Amino acid sequence: MAILKHFLQFTLVCLLAVSTIAVANNSDFIVLCYHEVESDKTPTLANTAVRASDLAAQFAWLQANGYHPVSLQQIIDSRIKAIPLPEKAILLTFDDGKKDVYTRVFPLLKLFKFPAVVALVGNWLETPENVMVDYDGKPMPRSEFVTWEEVRKMQHSGLVEIASHSYNLHQGVIANPQGNTQAAATTRIYKDGVYESDEIYLNRLREDLTKNRDLISQKTGIAPRTIVWPYGRNNVAAQQLATQLGMMVGMTLADGVNTSSTPLPVMKRYLIEGS
Repeated sequence: MAILKHFLQFTLVCLLAVSTIAVANNSDFIVLCYHEVESDKTPTLANTAVRASDLAAQFAWLQANGYHPVSLQQIIDSRIKAIPLPEKAILLTFDDGKKDVYTRVFPLLKLFKFPAVVALVGNWLETPENVMVDYDGKPMPRSEFVTWEEVRKMQHSGLVEIASHSYNLHQGVIANPQGNTQAAATTRIYKDGVYESDEIYLNRLREDLTKNRDLISQKTGIAPRTIVWPYGRNNVAAQQLATQLGMMVGMTLADGVNTSSTPLPVMKRYLIEGS
C-alpha cells in the first residue's frame, strides 16, 4: 500500500507539472531537480530529500508512462542543430554531490539507462577528510560527500554530466544593516557599514565561478558547460559571467516547461520535495 500511495502521489504531481505540455513541440522538455536520496530506514527526511525506494518508483513510473530522459547534449543539439527531442523529454538533475548520488542514484541510472546532470560544490569536495563540511550552515562529515574518484566513475559511464554548483556560493551572506542573509551569488555583501561595489561583487563572482570550473576540469578532464545556481538565484550579470566562462547552460529553480523560447542560461526546473 505504501508503494501504491507513493505512485499515486507522484502521478498526481507529474500530471500537474506537465499539464501544459499538451500542445508541446519537439523542442519542449521539463527538468526535475533532486537533492538528497536517503535510505528507506531514515526516520525523517529533509524537505528536499527522497527515499531510495521512492526514487526507484518514480524512475519506473516515468519509464512506464512514456517519458524519455534525455542528456544535456540532446537538449543543446535541439537548440543549435535543430535535432528534435523525443516526445515527453525530461532531464534529471541532482544537486550538491552528497555521497548518495554515487551509492543510490548512480546504480539506478545504470539500471534504467537514464542520463543525468550532477552538480558539485567545489569547496565541499575540497574539504579535508578530518574537517567538517559547512553544508549550507550545517556541519557534516566530509565522508558524506562524493570523492573525485567516484565523480570520475560516474562521468566515465557516459550517463552523468558534471555541472558546477559554484565553488563557495552555496551560502547566505549578510545583505543589510539588519543582518539578514541572502544568496551569495546575487547579493552585494554588507560589511562594516558599506555595501560591496559592483566591481567587487563581479570580481568575487568571477573568481568563484572560474575556480570551480578549473577545479572540475582538473579533476575530471572536462570543463563544465553548466552552472546550477545555488538556491536557483542568479541575475543578468551572473548569467553573462557564466557564459563568458564557457558555461552556456544555467539552471534555476523557477517552475515551468522549457520551450524553444526559454534561454539556456535560465533553464527552469521543478524542485522535488516531500519524497
